[in-house]
Amino acid sequence: MRIERWLTVAGYGTWLVSALPTIFRIVQGQIGPGATAVWVTAFVAFGIAFGVMCVEPRGILRMRGVRLAALASQSCAGLTMVASADDLFPAATLVVVAGQLDEFSPRIAATWVIVQTIALGIVGLRYTGPVLAVATAGSFGGFQLFALVTAWLTTRERRAREALMQANIELVATRAMLAENSRASERLRISRDLHDTLGHHLTALSLQLEVASRLADGKAAEHVRQAHAITRLLLSDVREVVSELRGTRFDLRAAVRSLAVSSGALAIHLDLPEVLEIDEPLQGHALLKCVQEIITNASRHAAARNLWIQIDETRDGITVNARDDGQGVGVVALGNGLIGMRERFEEHSGHVEFRSEHGRGFEVHGFMPKPRLAS
Repeated sequence: MRIERWLTVAGYGTWLVSALPTIFRIVQGQIGPGATAVWVTAFVAFGIAFGVMCVEPRGILRMRGVRLAALASQSCAGLTMVASADDLFPAATLVVVAGQLDEFSPRIAATWVIVQTIALGIVGLRYTGPVLAVATAGSFGGFQLFALVTAWLTTRERRAREALMQANIELVATRAMLAENSRASERLRISRDLHDTLGHHLTALSLQLEVASRLADGKAAEHVRQAHAITRLLLSDVREVVSELRGTRFDLRAAVRSLAVSSGALAIHLDLPEVLEIDEPLQGHALLKCVQEIITNASRHAAARNLWIQIDETRDGITVNARDDGQGVGVVALGNGLIGMRERFEEHSGHVEFRSEHGRGFEVHGFMPKPRLAS
């Protein structure tokens, strides 16, 4: 179970356990009907507001104002439970509130904790002395600070994990490109060696045999002609091998699958042809970098759990379609990553479009023509 889920369980546990003394007093009739109604309303309101903060933020739930309102509701509900039942145990819910302030700036979080602590001290003055009220408020203030620091450390750990995952994705992509470049360089070196050494000597041998065939007679002439024919055939085979070695193709399918395997918590669903090899290595590298950027956006910015990538090779070129189940945005703002993706497509005479809506994820639709069609 992820640490965020453990913190959610701990928050709900604190909410329920802190209410047990008050519930016991209500059952025994020690709290009046009016105070009971107020307490129950505040108790339920806290649970609902806390649930809003715990669900994965999508659409309107991701808006800063909505999340601030949910936190304010929790704080007011916690203080209301303390005031309506003259019971300090529900003050533990304020510690739960402090544990959710990690997504805001340190100034806002610290101010929120101070205000909650002061408010708790004022509420405590209704049924305790000043010394006990100050001591209680100070104690819960320390608990709140501890919860806030713990939440901050958890957030830092999560961000570090995401950064490590992103670095791993980039490393895998770079490794795939380096491996492909290494294979291409080795093939080119072998083709040059075959052309410069074996091809040169076979050409010289063919010329010598042609001269010998003109000077020889009888049975020797027939053998010389056969040797000359074999030499020409062998030279043709060498030229074909050299041409095949020079025709290096980029295995985009294998490279994309390597990226998908190293995507971490993001589930990537691939729809690829059985064979997806690109004639132009530079075009293959550009497509791979675009797929890498799509994965980065889905995992880092979209908060998506699933990503669907479809790559097809048509007679005209390569199409790339991707969509995720992230929170989406109302207006697509082109950052450095999306601008770089568009530039890579345009460098190879292609084009790419980005679509998104709140709560409907993010989509990428791109097309890159084959090199001979782009010229």
